[in-house]
Amino acid sequence: MFSLLSRDVAQNIRDPKLRDDLRFVTLGIVFGIVFVNVTTGAPIAGFANALGFGDLLYAFLLALPVLGGALQVFASLVLERTKKRKLAFLLGGFANRVPWLFVALLPLWASNRRVLFGSFVGLLLCTAFGGAFLAVSFMSWVADLVPLELRGRFFGHRSLLGTVSSLVSGLCIGWFLDTVSRGTGFSVVIALAAVLGILDILCFVRVQDPPMKYGEEGYPGNVIHFFREVFAHPPFFRFLLFAVFWYFAFNVASPFFNLYMIRDLRMSFFHIALYVQAVANCTTLFSIRLFGRLTDRFGNVPIALLATSVASSLPLLWCLTTETNWRPIVLVIQILAGIFWPAIDLTVNNLALKLSPDLHRSFYIAVLNLFLGVFGNALGYIAGGAVLEYLAPSVARFVEGLGMHFSPYYVVFLLSTLLRFVATFVFLPRIREEQALTLRDVFRALFREAR
Repeated sequence: MFSLLSRDVAQNIRDPKLRDDLRFVTLGIVFGIVFVNVTTGAPIAGFANALGFGDLLYAFLLALPVLGGALQVFASLVLERTKKRKLAFLLGGFANRVPWLFVALLPLWASNRRVLFGSFVGLLLCTAFGGAFLAVSFMSWVADLVPLELRGRFFGHRSLLGTVSSLVSGLCIGWFLDTVSRGTGFSVVIALAAVLGILDILCFVRVQDPPMKYGEEGYPGNVIHFFREVFAHPPFFRFLLFAVFWYFAFNVASPFFNLYMIRDLRMSFFHIALYVQAVANCTTLFSIRLFGRLTDRFGNVPIALLATSVASSLPLLWCLTTETNWRPIVLVIQILAGIFWPAIDLTVNNLALKLSPDLHRSFYIAVLNLFLGVFGNALGYIAGGAVLEYLAPSVARFVEGLGMHFSPYYVVFLLSTLLRFVATFVFLPRIREEQALTLRDVFRALFREAR
């Protein structure tokens, strides 16, 4: 189960070099998932809380690295002109990961809050620039490296190993942060995450880079042509609209679940890791490979529809939690999240690769990441932070005046639920995927086999 390449994928690849390359691609996520969890999860939320940053400043800090999506158009143009996809990935990866070593050291030399925040912003802008080249080159590179008929199973197994790494590292980091001094603990954890993030990039040093695909017309060389080409591709454009709206709906609330657990539920970092990471990741271990096979067999759209339908209701369950009753509710939330969130990530990645043409694929991925980075992620974070800063306190006071317990965080949780359902039932059904079944047909087929 825990080999770097699943047996069915390895058996269907005859080239020994390609098998080794895919093993390194898989090994990268074992290191990289720790970096992602620390720099976007509870540790960075606790770090910002310890530095005295409010909800809006915290949201702004989270938005900066993902604004690299806005730079991916530029990165894609450089990539298409130079054709040095591997070099762009490695340089972008180091630029994305190394600044976090300096973030870890910030509290040691910047005591003034204004200087601290300015330095934080500067370092995160560096990571955003590197992340632009990292993301656009990775998607284009892996799409040409992994055979189309094996993508679902490959990425499913890769996600499984990332889940195991996330589970073990999350528990260790949670225990460590609860045991040592918080100031020192945050710095150590962030520095460790940066080192593991760098190891993730180093895994790709020996991976081959297949020649990029070009048509007879060559490189368009014009940004306007670039956007027209993508927007004039209906299957990909419909997918782009869904992806942007879905991730905006998700990110309106996503940064604040960690702060809610720290501030309102008063959960320890070990409990956050145990309930949020360990439970969800253990559940994922038993489901992710199944979803990989289901997407290869039935298509990505019906599986995405099922997964987003369930995930849309999860913020409502958070509104039922209190400092005294959170354990069973959070347990249910994370079991459902562990089953269906990896399926969403898997289907979105597969659709991005499947609906973008081989010709100038990096262009299409760049446009997708541009809109996701700016409108889906950064705007979602900032919108959620602004709602919490300016609207939620008044709503909470009004509801509390009626004699009901109501946290300001519930406002963004309810807003996220509403927007997720819109994305699921308005935008997702408009995506057209060749040979994909309807969700009803999927259930019928599985029911027949179960009988």
